[in-house]
Amino acid sequence: MNRRSLFFSACMLLLLIFTTPQSSFSKDGGFGLNWQFSVDLPQAGIAGVLKGYVEHLKGSQFRFNGEYLNRKGPIESGPIKLSTNFDLDSGLLRLNSFQLTIKNLKADLPQLGLSNPDLSITGKGIIDPVSGAADFKDLLLKAGNLPELTTRLSYTPVRDGSCLLEISNPLPLLERIVEINFPDFEKWDKEGEFSLKIALRKISSSPEASLRLDFNGLSAASADGLALIDSMKGSIEADSLLDNPQPTLKAHFQSGEALYDTFYVNITKHPLHAEIESTIPDKSGRIKLKTHLNWKGMGDFKADAQLKNIFYSPTFSGNAEYKTAELSAPFKTFAIDPFSLEGLGGNGKFALRCAFNGTKAKTHLRGEMSFENCTVRKDETVFSDINADLPFVLSLNERFLPQADQTLPYSPAGMISFDEIKSGQLEITNFAFPISVSSNSIEFGTIPTISLEGGTFNLSDLKMRHPFNDDFALNGKIVAKGINLLPLSPKSLPINGQISGDLKFWLLKDHLSTSGKLYGNVYGGEMTIDEIFAENPFEDSRQYGADFNVTHLDLEPLSKALDIGRITGRMDLELNELVIAYDQPASFHLVARTTPGSGKSGDISLKAVNTLSVIGTGSGLTGAGVGVFSQFFKEFGYAGLGLECTLNDDIFKIRGLIRDDGIEYIIKRPPLFGINVINSNPENLISFSDMLKRLKRVIGN
Repeated sequence: MNRRSLFFSACMLLLLIFTTPQSSFSKDGGFGLNWQFSVDLPQAGIAGVLKGYVEHLKGSQFRFNGEYLNRKGPIESGPIKLSTNFDLDSGLLRLNSFQLTIKNLKADLPQLGLSNPDLSITGKGIIDPVSGAADFKDLLLKAGNLPELTTRLSYTPVRDGSCLLEISNPLPLLERIVEINFPDFEKWDKEGEFSLKIALRKISSSPEASLRLDFNGLSAASADGLALIDSMKGSIEADSLLDNPQPTLKAHFQSGEALYDTFYVNITKHPLHAEIESTIPDKSGRIKLKTHLNWKGMGDFKADAQLKNIFYSPTFSGNAEYKTAELSAPFKTFAIDPFSLEGLGGNGKFALRCAFNGTKAKTHLRGEMSFENCTVRKDETVFSDINADLPFVLSLNERFLPQADQTLPYSPAGMISFDEIKSGQLEITNFAFPISVSSNSIEFGTIPTISLEGGTFNLSDLKMRHPFNDDFALNGKIVAKGINLLPLSPKSLPINGQISGDLKFWLLKDHLSTSGKLYGNVYGGEMTIDEIFAENPFEDSRQYGADFNVTHLDLEPLSKALDIGRITGRMDLELNELVIAYDQPASFHLVARTTPGSGKSGDISLKAVNTLSVIGTGSGLTGAGVGVFSQFFKEFGYAGLGLECTLNDDIFKIRGLIRDDGIEYIIKRPPLFGINVINSNPENLISFSDMLKRLKRVIGN
């Protein structure tokens, strides 16, 4: 049957049984009359015969029993039975105990779970025989296995006739329809207040149908907790001509909150208005759509699409365009919050244009995105005046999240430019490079060499595999030449020197590994850094570390920078297996000793001796002799300085490296004059927090 005429035809049957004067004949009976009416409605394509028995009850009250025989029309079914009590008092036809039953209605509506269902309508109503107006209240409508509905049906002949069906609580019906098409929805928790109105206008000329669904306090939660809707308020409206169906759907979401996975939207702050124009599905399930979505504070979206085989295995294709004059709100909603990028912010203009095609399981996008005068900031790092035109090729999974897909074509390269990049002391201007973006990889073209604190820094061979998946891998090469460290080092730990080197790196979700090394000089010593690594680099529990080696370190400028007292001479330092966790050392092995045969004298101030004594033994220099020495001598010569420190599982151990006659020295005096610092308890173990307290006592930060 023709689905668009079903509702119209059913309504007209109810109204025309008692209101349309037609040719008829009757036969007298003992208690009533047998009636037969000819029904002919060419505008609706309806023709048939209604016949039955009218029984007089009392006064102006009667009862009718009969059936309608269809000769022509969109409705194909078994017998249509009709019975009702009616009252002719006051010139109005009052119907009570009204019941209409249609057996085996020829309708196949899989989206409603209906296949040749039985249909019944019961209730009461009033008809004005003069004007033809009618009002049926408390109608109970039952179709097949769908939930029973409480409705109101009214009709007026004004303006070519209008009919309105109001459903007071359509939630059970809506739930059943959604569950039939999306079986997992049955497991959802849901509640809310709904009202549904279906109207026909211009019935006798060019019929128009409309639908309006209002909802308030709509709350729902999926069984897996990924999708949540809370206190949603809004409406959905649909309009279409019946002779040439081109439905228009308008959706208004005025308030509430929505969460999908990690994506959260406050609808009250960002109300959404959408309009969709559509054709009616043909026999092969093909429709065309046009969509316009205006989302306050989020942007403007337009799309046109064609869907095929929508009843069984839907496919779709089309074009889409999105643009926003201010990126801050959508950037927060779709990037910062879902991916836990705390402290990140951005603003500017953004636009996206693409073609798309796909199925329920996979969607391909190909297009271009543009950034205009954008700024992105994270703590002290700011990227200013970003401008870009970036082609992209993406594949989306069933949840519309990017996924790797080897069937994707290659994406051409675009260009991105930064007017300024600032991070602490680092400042880069007029920085631009080519880049190509796809679900399979992000590839960077030639990146300009960066001038940095008297030296240069260069990234090359930079590529990210599977950038939107957990198994992503970023690899590239870093080349540094002659970069001054002092301007880049923290004030609490000034490092005077230069660094160069080259590193290849591989960054995964849970690991950073490198090959190669960095090298240079620091406080007159030769330095190398290698075995740089990180574990869980994107988690709060991340750990990172490296091995350091410094030879011929000049102690005088270093001790002055640290303000621990004056120490002269040269030292070799090896710091291996350093691991930093929660921004403090978790383990390391440090060996530091004066450089043998360096040719530079070794002197140490009393303050420095006291510092090393506190670190090594936990207490400073004491005794009357110290007071006497301090009055006459501020510095002493030393023959050697050496210590070994180990940290593991929060246990810190320090050993002196100079051994003589079973005594372990941290500082060994020359033969004639000086001060010894002896490690009197070599096996002493302390917690690292206690060692930090010792360091704070002597360094102050």
